[in-house]
Amino acid sequence: MSLTLGRSPTHTNDVPGVDPDDDTIHRWVVRHYAQDSDRHERRHQIVAAFDNEAEFLRLLRGLNDDLERRRSAGDPVDRSEHYSGHMLEPGYRRRQQDGRLLKRLIRRRATISDELIERLELPQGMFILRSRSDRDD
Repeated sequence: MSLTLGRSPTHTNDVPGVDPDDDTIHRWVVRHYAQDSDRHERRHQIVAAFDNEAEFLRLLRGLNDDLERRRSAGDPVDRSEHYSGHMLEPGYRRRQQDGRLLKRLIRRRATISDELIERLELPQGMFILRSRSDRDD
């Protein structure tokens, strides 16, 4: 494994990475929480994605070990910098987008058609509760 401070990590694995935005597959995504100089903020940035959990865990362990080694060596590493990861199921991105759309519509007090509500696939923990009055029938 080869890492250079201030650059995206590189890795050599047996299994090639997959597109982290491919919403049709299960994928394990490694993220790096650090300063993004382009956006002038700390945020999670995608490092790699795998369709193989073992490769995902290997890279995640290696990156965290390297980060700890740099901290121990006294390198200037932000205390909040870290690597993390999570598994995304097929359709995850679409459900997130549908949830954001619904929130925007509600905030703007827009009328939401029954047809739209039926088409939405919402993320886990989000649901729609509708009430009807006698006048609606």
